[in-house]
Amino acid sequence: MNKFKVFFTFIGFFWLLLCGFGAIYAIATGYGSNSPTAWLGLLINAWALPIWMLVRYLYPGKIAGDLREPGAFSGVLMGLAIVLLADNERGLPVYLAIANLFVLLAYLYHLSAVRHPKMPALDTEFPPLEIEGSENWRAAAFCRERRLDGVLLVFLRGSYCADSRSQLHQIRALLPDLTRRNIGLLLLSTQPELKWPAPYATDPSVFVGGNVGVGNTAGRIPSGAEKYREDSQLRQLDVSGEASSSFVARSAAPFILRPWVRDAARPSAWLIDREGYILWRELAANYREPASVELLRSQLFRVED
Repeated sequence: MNKFKVFFTFIGFFWLLLCGFGAIYAIATGYGSNSPTAWLGLLINAWALPIWMLVRYLYPGKIAGDLREPGAFSGVLMGLAIVLLADNERGLPVYLAIANLFVLLAYLYHLSAVRHPKMPALDTEFPPLEIEGSENWRAAAFCRERRLDGVLLVFLRGSYCADSRSQLHQIRALLPDLTRRNIGLLLLSTQPELKWPAPYATDPSVFVGGNVGVGNTAGRIPSGAEKYREDSQLRQLDVSGEASSSFVARSAAPFILRPWVRDAARPSAWLIDREGYILWRELAANYREPASVELLRSQLFRVED
């Protein structure tokens, strides 16, 4: 199923881009008897989703989306409306614009959906996880070594995902709350730490790299940064590990990135106590809707002193 979704997601975006270039060609050459305004509407209709996702990828801290992706959805509907108003002959632009609307709906509500296998239940011990370059990670040992009252475990789909980048950006605002409640943070993905955006790797208030300390280039460490570095980590899952298999979607990375990365982590969030037992979990039903920082913050009370 993952391969099916990845392939048709690629085909869908390729179709939208091709449709947009076709509209540009029609405008430039005066193709057919349709009004240039109709082709312009088709261009807006076709490129609304690709451009929206690209902008969200480039500016994760400024532009956020949700299940309906309002920016893309509005653009598709606006383009369709222009086509319907401008194309009195109900020609090719109308049919293409309607087809593009169905492509958008298929992506939003099916192709980006996440199916989770049987996962660890509440009030059970969280299983050990295989981490690249280190021994198995165990929640109880992680808390005991750092004298923590609990740990927040977040699985990120990948650095290529606009929503994972947005979630990583938002988590910076959660770090003071975690420190105040003496809760550690572990972020896991199927990619090396260096694949994530450079601003997070160079920001002293965010730990993004195994056992390597993070500081600024001038050597000035802000208050609390040492604690952030000690209790917060971004690590790479060993996708070949048996214990990690439930948290990894095989062949779920974007088709165009297949030569470099094949698997993707299933987005989820887990709050675990110092004994390693699960207090709360959130399994994302769609990889475009990972747990928000507001939701994560609202659950921290479950960790008792």
